[in-house]
Amino acid sequence: MKKRLQHGPRVFRLTSSVGSCGTNDPKEVKTLQQQLVAAGYSLATGRPLHPDGRCNPDTVEAIRWYQRLLNMAPSGLISPTDIWFMEAIEQATSPHWRPQNVAGPLRVSIGQITFDAEGTDYLTAVAPFRQNKYPFFSRILHWPVEGSSGVTLGRGYDMGRRSPGEILATLRQAGIEEYKAQICAKAAGLKYAEAKRFVEVYGPLVGEITHQQQIRLFEIAYREKIEYGKGVYNRQIRRLAVSNAIDWNSLDKNIRDAFIDSLYQGNENAQQMVKIMAEGGSRQEIINFLRSDPNLSQDVRRTNIRIRNLTQ
Repeated sequence: MKKRLQHGPRVFRLTSSVGSCGTNDPKEVKTLQQQLVAAGYSLATGRPLHPDGRCNPDTVEAIRWYQRLLNMAPSGLISPTDIWFMEAIEQATSPHWRPQNVAGPLRVSIGQITFDAEGTDYLTAVAPFRQNKYPFFSRILHWPVEGSSGVTLGRGYDMGRRSPGEILATLRQAGIEEYKAQICAKAAGLKYAEAKRFVEVYGPLVGEITHQQQIRLFEIAYREKIEYGKGVYNRQIRRLAVSNAIDWNSLDKNIRDAFIDSLYQGNENAQQMVKIMAEGGSRQEIINFLRSDPNLSQDVRRTNIRIRNLTQ
């Protein structure tokens, strides 16, 4: 009888403890060492780790580094019950990690213009955490180089101006796994080169979020944008002294969404757009404004998305 070839399990599972005062089976130590290196330990710390199967102080320190990253107690010891640790490291080292969720919903209940404009659902680079082309594959960590963006996840959730606690709470509310949220919380306040470096080193550890997680994260964050847009609209109405101005909640939803999205680009002529809106301007008048505004019209792709939404 011909012997059937069987593949080993995709996720490496320990059968004994590895690390400080552990059993330290040489085969398991070597496999874990290899995974720690592949997960970015040397890249992040600059410290070498040689996969030789010996649990030396360098190996214990590497385990502690990864435990701290996941907000685990830095004991330097990993046991077979530390599933969270092993799942996180597998996420970073799997050779077929992207994309796992090849199809899913791309419609949101609010802010469809911004959702469509803030990313794509296909990879734009062979090395996904070193994407150079806009728009970005959004269901992994990325860093939009334009402006002062920070580390971003999903469709526009920028961590550059957020606190660790806010990031952790929001990502957990969106249903994103605890270990992923813990790592992302460490991106709080990072911008420019620091944000770029974080994405390259820690992006593989976080991996890909699902379509539903992306939608929930976007809708949580977009509600902040609605309040911000409402504030800008009301302040401009007072400055313009528009009589019988249309209330924010009575505005055409698609016009309101186009206005909120324009604020992402720093709408320098927001007052002019508000005047059109407050006086009951039509969708066509808003489209004409978007096409003629020298700042907003520079981003042709985003302008086309706004216009497409306004003509629906």
